[in-house]
Amino acid sequence: MTDTLFHLTLGPPAAGPHTCIHSKSALFGAARRAHVPGAWEEWGEKTVVAQVLIVDDTDIVRRALELAVRRMGHATVSTSDALEALALAEREPPDLALLDYRMPKMSGATLFQRMQCSLGKRCPKVVFVSATAPEEVAREVEPIGHVAGYVKKPFALDDLIRLVDEALGAGSQGAAETA
Repeated sequence: MTDTLFHLTLGPPAAGPHTCIHSKSALFGAARRAHVPGAWEEWGEKTVVAQVLIVDDTDIVRRALELAVRRMGHATVSTSDALEALALAEREPPDLALLDYRMPKMSGATLFQRMQCSLGKRCPKVVFVSATAPEEVAREVEPIGHVAGYVKKPFALDDLIRLVDEALGAGSQGAAETA
C-alpha cells in the first residue's frame, strides 16, 4: 500500500496558499476528502487527519459518533457489524477504533482481541463506548490489552472529544474514564 498526497488549493489559484493533506489509504481517502475542510485551522498548514473506525450496532449512536469525529476533522468508516469491522481493520488499519462493548454476534471485547491477534503492532488504539459501566468493561478487556479509554453512554460530546484527542495524542498514557 502506498501513501497518496492530495493537494487542495485554497484561495486565489495563482499564488494563494494551499494545504497538503496526507492520505494513508484508499479506504479512508474518500472520507478524508469529504470531511477534511472542517479540519483546516489556518491557511497553508499541513493537516493530517486520523482514520477512525466506528463500530456500534445502534444506528443513532453510530451516526452521533461519526458526526462528532468528523467535526473534529478526522476521517471515519463505520459499521454495525463486528465481523465487517475486523475485515475493514485488516484491510486498512485505522489510527483509532471506537467500539461498542455489547453487540450481537461478537462483543467489542472479542473484536478487540481478534484485532490484536490479526493486526499485531498495527492494531489501532481502542476506546470503548458503552452503556455498561467502564469498570465492568475494563475488567474484561484489560487482560486482553491496553485500552485508550472508556466512554459511558449516554455521553457528553465534550467528554468524547477530549477522550478522542487524548487517544490520538502522542504518548497518551493510561486509560481515561468518563462516567
